[in-house]
Amino acid sequence: MRNVVLYIAMSLDGFIADVDGDVSWLKGDGSDPENPGSYLDFYKSIDTIILGKKTYDQITTKLSPNL
Repeated sequence: MRNVVLYIAMSLDGFIADVDGDVSWLKGDGSDPENPGSYLDFYKSIDTIILGKKTYDQITTKLSPNL
């Protein structure tokens, strides 16, 4: 049986992006070579990810459109 872990990233008002859909204020995602953060280790521990449509669209169109 798999362990299920719920990981939610959002602000107190229920959002993660600003009014324009921008999330550039987030830090530690590994995009800064001098500050790799811990996301890479976290990603290695994940088997399945469930996203909402807005989050999926944000990732595929703005954060990593060339993948």
